[in-house]
Amino acid sequence: MKPKLLSSVGSQHARRVRVLIHELDIDIDIEEVMFGAQGFGGDDRQGFLKLNPNGKVPVLQHHGVVLWESNTIMGYLADLHGETELWPRDPLERAQVSMWQVWQAAHLTPAADGLFYENRVKPMFLQQETDTAEVARLEGSFRRWMGVLESRLESSETLALGRFTCADISVASALMHAESSRMPLAEHPVVDAWLQRVQQRPSWLATEPPAMPG
Repeated sequence: MKPKLLSSVGSQHARRVRVLIHELDIDIDIEEVMFGAQGFGGDDRQGFLKLNPNGKVPVLQHHGVVLWESNTIMGYLADLHGETELWPRDPLERAQVSMWQVWQAAHLTPAADGLFYENRVKPMFLQQETDTAEVARLEGSFRRWMGVLESRLESSETLALGRFTCADISVASALMHAESSRMPLAEHPVVDAWLQRVQQRPSWLATEPPAMPG
């Protein structure tokens, strides 16, 4: 029984799983979940909330078990695939990769997703005005975490173990909408150069979504 991934092409969270699938050439069924503006709040279309009460993609179904949270899904699929340098077996090496994934989810993503919501979702999909005070707060948070990322990348071309791993996939995907969401990424040229290297990989190009409206 093949795993089944519920995804959305515009989702930065589903993107990291899809990049990993392409990197490892995993045999998997992918079903697009078409969420419009309502989907940002998690509407119960076709019983989706019964699979993921958070109302978000990605969701993985395999052997009757449902998994959500993109980094968890990545780890499971990598383990299912077998030996790979993207997700090492050695506990200490794996911890170094996982550390950056947890950092991404806990620190970078709230700032990046917040700017995406304020600068893209609200004006383009919800017809609401951007909260300028909230944008300023989010930009301050974003700059803080970019400083952490830039400090790491000044001494290494990748985030962990001196090679491309799931850490790079997870963090790069969080910045998927950086330009359209007006994230101040240009202020951090070392991070920008690293992101451009990730974006040149075949797995990234293969998962590029259509351009968003506007």
